[in-house]
Amino acid sequence: MTSPKQDNYALDDTLAGRITQAAAVAIMTSYPDWIKNKTALVSAYVLSFLGFGALVAITNAESHEGQPEPEKPEVPLWALPVGLGALVVGGWLGIKAQRGIVGFIRRRGVAKPWTVWGGIGAAIVFILSELEARENAARN
Repeated sequence: MTSPKQDNYALDDTLAGRITQAAAVAIMTSYPDWIKNKTALVSAYVLSFLGFGALVAITNAESHEGQPEPEKPEVPLWALPVGLGALVVGGWLGIKAQRGIVGFIRRRGVAKPWTVWGGIGAAIVFILSELEARENAARN
């Protein structure tokens, strides 16, 4: 018998948190339509990543369960470069896929295809996180 999965991700716990996640996806995905300078675009991505990352770190640092944190197992040293490599390759593949999707949207005559794709991505993120929250609520 398996025990219920513990949700340690505080942004998933509230409707406002799920909306914030979806908004972050929409905003960051739409940047190429609105920021034309390459340096400014990279800066916006870095600052957004740091800002949203800090938001996640702060909300996850709050102990809202009232229980002690479980001990985490030691991670082998080889896992760091392998994990980093997987993130880089996955990021590159994600960018290629997104550019293909945006190209498809652009060929359909959409003036701001990155914004449309951001809206689609935000809807997907919100729907999936809302479904997960409802499943967790039904389980508890």
